Amino acid sequence: MKPVHTHRSKSVMEAAGLHRGRHRKERGLTLVEGPQLLADVLAAGANVVETFAIDPVEGDGAIPIDRRALARLAGTESPQGPVAVVEIPEERLDRGRNLLVSVGVSDPGNVGTMIRTAAAFGWGFGYTKGSADPWAPKTVRSGAGGHFQTPIARVDSLDELANWTTVAAVVRDGVAPGEISQRPVALLVGEEAHGLPPDVISAVDQRLTIAMPGSTESLNAGVAAGIAVYALTTGSGGPGADV
Repeated sequence: MKPVHTHRSKSVMEAAGLHRGRHRKERGLTLVEGPQLLADVLAAGANVVETFAIDPVEGDGAIPIDRRALARLAGTESPQGPVAVVEIPEERLDRGRNLLVSVGVSDPGNVGTMIRTAAAFGWGFGYTKGSADPWAPKTVRSGAGGHFQTPIARVDSLDELANWTTVAAVVRDGVAPGEISQRPVALLVGEEAHGLPPDVISAVDQRLTIAMPGSTESLNAGVAAGIAVYALTTGSGGPGADV
């Protein structure tokens, strides 16, 4: 029987350090929490470096930890474990598929939702400076395994998107998704509060607006991106209105 590791154990402290972006970048690793998410990332072929669990199953290779160690490793208020250290895949842009781009979307939950959406519809995912770190544990949780099912890469300039028809998601005065036919597309989505920067909107090839017959003025970035990606993928979407 392996010794139980505490919150002060070297392996636990090193893994817990991956909650900080600098450590993730230096080591190329992140944390995955919970049995379902761990199963999803394993099914997607992720490279799991080590796993920590309370009362691990004999022979599964997990490092046994106590409750205080689990609390240190986990990012949730009521962690259930296991928590795994997982290798971050090499970033890349797949120029053969559509691309969803977070332009300064700072909420990890929204960015994770966008990555999950991109994976679900066979799109790639890009993110700009100012976006939430896609490999932060909270973002990975929101992605529900999508991080390991689609290519992800940082985008520093629209020049990097020359292979795509660039499309800005805007609140009004854009065309309906069905009017955008040239593929592949790079759909740019900004923060709910501020939208896309004016210089980005002026530089793209086309602008897209999703029709909303209700009285709501806007949707959060994750929901808006999901609707737009679905509409562009299936060719649905009525006359432009508010996103």
